[in-house]
This record gives sequence, structure tokens and C-alpha cells, in this order.
Amino acid sequence: MILGLRFRPNYALALIGAGSVLSCHDLDGFNTKPGYAYCGSIVGTQALDFQAGFVPEGQPPELAIALTLDTDKLTSLPGILTSNDAQNGLCSSTGQPLFQDAPLRAIPEVDHDALSTLSFGEGHVHDFFAWVDSTCQGTMVAVVSLMKDNQVELRLFKPMRLPPPDAGPAETPGFAMFSLSARQRSVAGESAEAFKVSCGF
Repeated sequence: MILGLRFRPNYALALIGAGSVLSCHDLDGFNTKPGYAYCGSIVGTQALDFQAGFVPEGQPPELAIALTLDTDKLTSLPGILTSNDAQNGLCSSTGQPLFQDAPLRAIPEVDHDALSTLSFGEGHVHDFFAWVDSTCQGTMVAVVSLMKDNQVELRLFKPMRLPPPDAGPAETPGFAMFSLSARQRSVAGESAEAFKVSCGF
């Protein structure tokens, strides 16, 4: 029993087979065209702290992400991740954002494991796992969810050794969630700065 779900071997194999033949055409509406990206800020409320380990102490939770997707490459390099925190983020001491044109790297082994049969709830068209490298915080696990409303959810897991009690965000493990919407990088009459504001950059 994993996360309250029971896996039956034959059923799991059937689902894996079904996933392997999922047509890229069914997902190509999520591909970002040139000049577009999925943009959004970190999700968090007073009750749910979804920025621990991702935002420096004393900074507002304004970490924003731009994600480009290519669903034709789900088994190789399905996307590129960039963040907006070069000036005030965990990696700003080197003048870099947390993510700088970081490729999402597929994890093919997951496609052949029962983990690929997990249900993430209604509204999900397709979910996939990937590795992504931060500029200063090591390699993280990304879970990308393509939603029926054409939105994209991104969850990031940052592994880290057990930190001491006084460790700061850069030394602690973390989990972050982002809700992303498609956004054109430039439209008629819009300046580059206006786009940066609308996309959180």
C-alpha cells in the first residue's frame, strides 16, 4: 500500500502499457510555441508553507518560474526551467537564479515502475517525473502535471542531508509547488519589462 493506493500487478502493467502508447498528439496542445512560456509564482498560504528550502529567510515568497515544454521529448528532455531570483534568491551570491535554462531530464525507469500508475486526482491529463539541476542547490525532482484546464502544475522536491537546528533555507530540504499559466513573452505594444512583471521576472 503506497499513499493509500493498492497496486495490482496486472492492472499496473496495463496502465503502464497504456501510458507508453499515449500519443504525443494528445498532449501537443501543451507544447510552448516560440515566444511563450508557462509562468507562475510559488504557492503558499499561512497554513501551508510551500516555500521552505526555496526562499531565503526574510524574503517574501515571490519566487517565480518560467517553464517551456516539448511533449515530443517526454522520454528525454521535456522542458526548460528558469527562475526570477538572480538578485535575491538562494544562489544570488554568485549572481545566478535558482534555475537558469535548466533542462528537465526524464526518468525513464519511472515509466516501468508502479509509481507511474499513481492517480494525482481529477483534472490531470498527464503527469511525469524529471530531474532538474539548480545552479547552486544540486539536483531536484520535478513532478509536472498537465491539467485539463490547460494549466500546468509544477512540484519540486529538494533533497538535502538532515540539517542542524539552526540551518538556513540553503541547507534544508524543501518542497515547492507552482501553478503555471501559458504566457506570451512579447505581444504587440508590450515591452520586455512588462512581460517580466506579468511573468514574475
